[in-house]
Amino acid sequence: MTRILVLVLFALMGWATQGQSQTPLFSPAPGSPVTVGPGSGNIITADLNGDGHLDLVTGHIQSRILTVQLGDGAGRFAPAPNGLIALNYMPGHIQLGDLNGDKILDLGVTISDRDNVDIFLGNGKGSFSRAPGSPFTASASEEFYTRSIHFVDINEDGKLDIITANGRKNTFATLIGNGRGGFSPGQTMKLDLDPGQGRIVFACGDVDGDGHLDAVAVSGAGADLGPGRVVVQRGDGKGAFKNASGPALSVPPGAFCLELADMNGDQRLDIVISHGSNDVSVLLNNGKGVFAPAPGSPYNLGTEGWELAVGDVNRDGKKDLVVATVESVTVLLGDGRGFVPAPGSPFHAGPGSYHLAVGDVNGDGKLDVAAASFGGNAVTVLLGR
Repeated sequence: MTRILVLVLFALMGWATQGQSQTPLFSPAPGSPVTVGPGSGNIITADLNGDGHLDLVTGHIQSRILTVQLGDGAGRFAPAPNGLIALNYMPGHIQLGDLNGDKILDLGVTISDRDNVDIFLGNGKGSFSRAPGSPFTASASEEFYTRSIHFVDINEDGKLDIITANGRKNTFATLIGNGRGGFSPGQTMKLDLDPGQGRIVFACGDVDGDGHLDAVAVSGAGADLGPGRVVVQRGDGKGAFKNASGPALSVPPGAFCLELADMNGDQRLDIVISHGSNDVSVLLNNGKGVFAPAPGSPYNLGTEGWELAVGDVNRDGKKDLVVATVESVTVLLGDGRGFVPAPGSPFHAGPGSYHLAVGDVNGDGKLDVAAASFGGNAVTVLLGR
């Protein structure tokens, strides 16, 4: 009889565990969706007013504005006083960083019809004003294109510099920061990619372990353009880059977003790429900046993937993938062998969810997600359980 009771108890515990494991990993925040205005695109989470809570910055291409929403630490957001920035151009990518050394985050935005970067200095309360001398010209290109922007210290002088990537010309240009919010033109580097392969996606990080920032780019914007190619440019720590030796690595077509992250815990930066062909590629680094597909890569999302983020969303010590998938957010959990869908994934989001940001918006130690909506007027905020 005792043996039977023990077996029954074990069975009940197993059923309870199974039920808990199927609880959706994310649920809508109390204030979700957050109204930010029509056509939100690029989105960033950061503490802009120093209250310890994450806030939202969203870019709006068609209405030519940037908006700031201040978080209350519980998943709710409200417009910041004077938090709307009106522009006379279509904003491209946006980035935050302390550009003038005052310990307050500043804002950079690329201009879609020319290779200029507009800099706005933060006041520590959630609003921004244009920096003297802004916008700054990175290169002479005036071709319409949504260029990416990266704040990095490429010459190792302790001051943030800027890199913009131009996929139409397969180049990336640099602006050297003076530590006071001003910038001067640096070098423009050519990428060893075929211009016929469409636009590029781009990231920066020390991939070869020499202490200097390197540049990684992937070509191929459309599924009809054939396989994409990954190239590495090695930085010299002085602001210049040169092509790495060896052949470029082939990946699925339609690259949209590239992130550098340590995916297997070996303290080396690996490459993660989302593709319009429903795939996510993970390329592992051998420690010298040479990459090879992880076992099972590419991984199928089941739908078209756009912007992605890497983080440990279920707190098991393994890296997971969070991907904006047009009208949803798809989450894949790393299990040490590959990736499996998270309970409840995909999670509903607004129409045109092409961009997202990840951070702990309610201060409970769990990663949350904010997903933009190009076809709507609100941001979906999902809280991690």
